[in-house]
Amino acid sequence: MEVGIRSAKNNLSKLVEAVLEGEEVFLTNRGARVAQLVRTPQATQKGRGRGAWKGKINLYPGWDSREEDKRIEDMFEALQ
Repeated sequence: MEVGIRSAKNNLSKLVEAVLEGEEVFLTNRGARVAQLVRTPQATQKGRGRGAWKGKINLYPGWDSREEDKRIEDMFEALQ
């Protein structure tokens, strides 16, 4: 599809929808192509998924033991 610049200014949202649907849109100035509207690539989401926290959190040995749970409970009881 070729669209004049002035017409594109008034119909930009429709042109963007056309691009999202896969249509090629060229902007023209006095009949000559001067620009093309293209869809940008999807940005990858960094830090999501399996292994995102690898190397960022270091847990000490025994952090999930019953003895450690008891030690933490005792600390909270001492505060009350």
